[in-house]
Amino acid sequence: MRDFLDRDPSIEERREKKIVFEKELEDVAVKYSDFKELEKPLTYLKNGFGCWYTCMLYPGMEPTNNLGEQAMREHVIIRKIIGCFRSENGAENYQYIASLMATCRLQDKNGFVELEKILRQELCLS
Repeated sequence: MRDFLDRDPSIEERREKKIVFEKELEDVAVKYSDFKELEKPLTYLKNGFGCWYTCMLYPGMEPTNNLGEQAMREHVIIRKIIGCFRSENGAENYQYIASLMATCRLQDKNGFVELEKILRQELCLS
């Protein structure tokens, strides 16, 4: 799939290839359906039929969740270091600030400068 996507195919080629990949996945599910120990993963697989390979239809969408995992890694470590958040509001506030900082990082902006701008604007300190 990666080789196919790296060629930057047309949307029609992507649709056709998605159907081929989904058919192959269905064939795998049928082939292994007699194995009792594979019942749970096969059910998971079957429940996703029609949704697998969605990345094929959207140019630029990665076929993995690596970016999402990398984005969360720092915050999971912070949560483990401090133990937990003391309140629902604390967790929610951290979520907003962390999201803002990550967005700034992706846009090559200084997150602290942007946060200061927002706080000054919201608190009328300009």
